[in-house]
Amino acid sequence: MRDAANLNQLLTVRCNLCRRSVNYWAHDLLKVVGPDHQLHVPPFPCSKCRTSEYLNVTYVIPLVSELENLTVRRPVKRIAKWIWRNEKA
Repeated sequence: MRDAANLNQLLTVRCNLCRRSVNYWAHDLLKVVGPDHQLHVPPFPCSKCRTSEYLNVTYVIPLVSELENLTVRRPVKRIAKWIWRNEKA
């Protein structure tokens, strides 16, 4: 992931089950998954299907003309949330 971020690559994650496609900048994913994450491995499961089984990751260095009508998913903020479990008293 570190090398892709240094090259300003754009990653496209496509779910071949629901046909959803999402674009990410490699340097944004670097903050989320870490520098040693393998580029061909999906960063997280499909948000619609909830599985990683059908995901395909491609990466390119986009041309300026390709960026005009492209939507890229960007991180806004990190939210920590509590996980609860029920225990016998």
